[in-house]
Amino acid sequence: MTGRAARGRQVRTPAASRFWLGGRHVVLAALLAGRATQLALLSGGRGLEELVALAGARGVPVQWVERMALEAMAGPDAQGCAAWVSPLPTVDLETLLARLPRQRRCLLVALDHLQDPHNLGAIARSAEAAGASGLMIPTHRAAGLTAAVERAAVGALQYLPVAQAHNLPQALDRCRQDGFWIYGSAGDGEVDYRAASLAERSVLVVGGEERGMGPLVRRHCDQVLRLPLWGRTQSLNASVAAAILIYEWARLAPPPVPH
Repeated sequence: MTGRAARGRQVRTPAASRFWLGGRHVVLAALLAGRATQLALLSGGRGLEELVALAGARGVPVQWVERMALEAMAGPDAQGCAAWVSPLPTVDLETLLARLPRQRRCLLVALDHLQDPHNLGAIARSAEAAGASGLMIPTHRAAGLTAAVERAAVGALQYLPVAQAHNLPQALDRCRQDGFWIYGSAGDGEVDYRAASLAERSVLVVGGEERGMGPLVRRHCDQVLRLPLWGRTQSLNASVAAAILIYEWARLAPPPVPH
């Protein structure tokens, strides 16, 4: 489901798209995953000992830089550190499905036309925290796995597999063949989410900030859920709505032992 990538192999963006990634949690996760090839730290910065030690253990060179240089690399909220990293790997859908545990409890989160990187990262963070098994993103007309997305995910994307779908409706049908129920999310959904009995093996589809789900994707959902609104605000942020539905699934199909 990911273009011409060979089945069962990871797909990477070309190495030329390496970038500086700032933020202590995401830099730490990138070092642990072996993605960082260089570390820049703020001269005189405090609380950086763990990063220095880990970089030394992994053979990653460290340079100490002034604040202006660090902000030029990774922005004003780099938290005293930045790592030069390779892009996050993605997998094709067949590989993701093959990796899923054989037991029934599984959640995949699929994004349709979601273009805000902060929303994508926040959804990934909520999904990973709730025990989801993977994320599906379209190859076109959607936010990619950029530094801004990783920052918003606060390291969660280091642990949450991501599959890129060339054709999201076909990807949903493929998940259905593996026993998944497909649930969309929309303000005019037919079913109040509190009345839905979410299956243990579920795909939650979250639409974009402006357009929501496309009509073809919506037709491929078994149910379209809505979140009731009692105030005058007409909608919720996509990442907030997604988090509510993700945790509703977790409540109905709880993991064995939450930490």
